[in-house]
Amino acid sequence: MSVRPSTAPPIQDMPPPGGYKKIDFGRYLPDRGPKGWQLWAGATTLILYGYYQIGQTNQRRIQQKMQERKVKYALLPLMQAEADREYMQRELVNLRREAEIMKGVVDEKGNAWVPGSSQYYGGQWMPRRIGHFMPKWH
Repeated sequence: MSVRPSTAPPIQDMPPPGGYKKIDFGRYLPDRGPKGWQLWAGATTLILYGYYQIGQTNQRRIQQKMQERKVKYALLPLMQAEADREYMQRELVNLRREAEIMKGVVDEKGNAWVPGSSQYYGGQWMPRRIGHFMPKWH
């Protein structure tokens, strides 16, 4: 069952005569923070400061590496001399051991074995591998 519509004209609400009074929105809205140009200026300043700090850190790192390199170059002859001394000590121990092991051996010409002589007759002296002198348990 439906209700029949009324034949009376519709009633519409209207503003009061003279209109509504104005609302002051500025009084009710709080400050929304910095303006857009201020945000851009602040972000640009922070980014530029960060790049400046990166550049300063890179320069310090380069200077530190240069100083370390200079120290390394200054100490390199001493370290090489120490390594050569250790090599010669190992070589002498190895030659003594070789002389003891090969004391009764003769080469293909009938000569007695000379400790330290090469069986390859290459002509160019090369230091032996470091691992050659290491004990088997290392």
